[in-house]
Amino acid sequence: MTRDRKDLGARKFVRVDLRKPGFLIPAPDAPWIQCYILDISDNGACLDVGDLAVPKVFGLSLTAGGGVLRVCTLVWRRGEMVGVRFISARELRKGAAPAGEADAVTKKADA
Repeated sequence: MTRDRKDLGARKFVRVDLRKPGFLIPAPDAPWIQCYILDISDNGACLDVGDLAVPKVFGLSLTAGGGVLRVCTLVWRRGEMVGVRFISARELRKGAAPAGEADAVTKKADA
């Protein structure tokens, strides 16, 4: 279900409920780990990762075959849910996640 712009509050992008399996890719040669994509927008997604440790920058496959891949940076964590922002190839080539996303984000937040 698409949310109306007026219901977004401070969000810039409309989020769409997806509620389907996805695959977290912690490193290029690492095995893919199944997660659950709760919602998604042009700019990011909300994932249910259980108690999985999530790296600051990782890959996300939206399909089992890897046909749709995104590079993500961790923005927040609340218990088993994480918020991620998709990063561009330009940001990735610069060698770091975008400014303003401190390492403290990777720690679990108190629920």
